[in-house]
Amino acid sequence: MGTDDLNPGDTGGRGHQVRAAPKKRPLLQRIFLDNLGLKLISMIIALSLFVFVKEDKGKEADVEVSVVLSNIDDNAVFTGELPRSLRVRVRDRWSRLARVLEHKPNPYLVDLRGFSNDSMYVFDQDHLRQLMGVSGVSIQSVYPAEFAVALEMKIERVVPVRPNLVGEPPQGYVVNRERARVNPGTVRIWGAKSSVRSVDELLTWPIDLATLEKEARVEVAIQKPSQPFLYLDDEKVKVDVPVQELQDRASIGRVDLAVKNCPESLVCTVEPASVQVTLTGPVPTLLKVKKGALPIKVAVDALDFDPVVSRHEGIRPACERPSDLDCAMTPRSVMLVLSAPTAKDREGKGK
Repeated sequence: MGTDDLNPGDTGGRGHQVRAAPKKRPLLQRIFLDNLGLKLISMIIALSLFVFVKEDKGKEADVEVSVVLSNIDDNAVFTGELPRSLRVRVRDRWSRLARVLEHKPNPYLVDLRGFSNDSMYVFDQDHLRQLMGVSGVSIQSVYPAEFAVALEMKIERVVPVRPNLVGEPPQGYVVNRERARVNPGTVRIWGAKSSVRSVDELLTWPIDLATLEKEARVEVAIQKPSQPFLYLDDEKVKVDVPVQELQDRASIGRVDLAVKNCPESLVCTVEPASVQVTLTGPVPTLLKVKKGALPIKVAVDALDFDPVVSRHEGIRPACERPSDLDCAMTPRSVMLVLSAPTAKDREGKGK
């Protein structure tokens, strides 16, 4: 039997088959096609990182930095307009910018020592980076980037303080405005030369006299003048306001006489039965008496006289009134009559 008659599937009775070796693919195909899934995943990750890094590098943000005037020459006053804050536009990776935005930067302290009037102060970008705490950040812009320095000579002077008394005191009181005193009577002012020289005196805030009924010491603020760049050493003073009560005389009219401590077995009467009363003293007290707020009573005390004697002449009644008033009565003396009760009197007591 020749070799051509052999069956390709015949193993010759040896129990196994012989397979042909696979062909090798070209190198380029193996580079691009072997482990294709893994290579696609790696490419997607690389592209994502590339896009993220590219985007992260291009972020911008505005940061607000407050501005504070820290130092100035001792003989000068700053009269310009200092920006309250700076708007700083920065550019960097978002991860770095996030650290800047998380924390508010410290204020930018402006030191004007050595600067002259009409010069320009330029905000330093390196100092701004230090305040933001990220040294490598790129500053795109600063607004405002500078400001004009305006300086004026500083002077001081001492000026008097005058009390500002307004309104009128309550009825019955008077205020001698010329005798009002301020303590301290003078205050030191200082600041820009043009403003200080225009102030000759200072006024207190108004003191309303309508609320005062006696001599008072009032603490009150000083009115700060409207001139700019002007400063006061003291903001408050004390003012002594001399409030006095007016004195006057007033007729109360006729007041019925009362008898105190009359013996139970007797009847006590007074002749005449009433007297004309005139009071002298502070007007506020007189006004209260006229309104009925303070009572006036005129009385004779029978306990001071012998009940055996029926008639007691020349008795001066007691005038019960506020202690700051003097009392005058017409007539000045009266007669006390002690008598046995009549039937009518007994009937009256029985009822």
